[in-house]
Amino acid sequence: MVTQLKNEKTTYSPLSLNAILKGVLAALIITVLGSALLGIAYHVTSLGEKTLPLTSSILYYISIFAGSVLAARWAGYKGLVHGIGVAVIFMLLSWLIGHFLLNTAAAAGVVLQKAIISCLAGAVGGVLGVGISR
Repeated sequence: MVTQLKNEKTTYSPLSLNAILKGVLAALIITVLGSALLGIAYHVTSLGEKTLPLTSSILYYISIFAGSVLAARWAGYKGLVHGIGVAVIFMLLSWLIGHFLLNTAAAAGVVLQKAIISCLAGAVGGVLGVGISR
């Protein structure tokens, strides 16, 4: 006996720009607060400045991951798209700030490596965020 399935049609918009922008804002807040905490930690401890590039990179990727989790959780669907959206916008925003306000430049290889790791952090965070939302 064959059971006929209902033709349920669930339509979602391709992505929630509102959720992505909230995720980027959350990532920016995490970055600013994390930078302040790292500054205090470097000031009151004997941490050497040699570790600063590593800790700032870790903070950068954690911020993208957390912003992606939140964006996908708020959206409730398509975590991969929302997570990568947060990563791409956050990367562009940080590049614009670094390039125009701080007058810094980066090699193409470094930018590509950062883009790949950022998109991976965003994708994993997005998938986890959708899982948390249910």
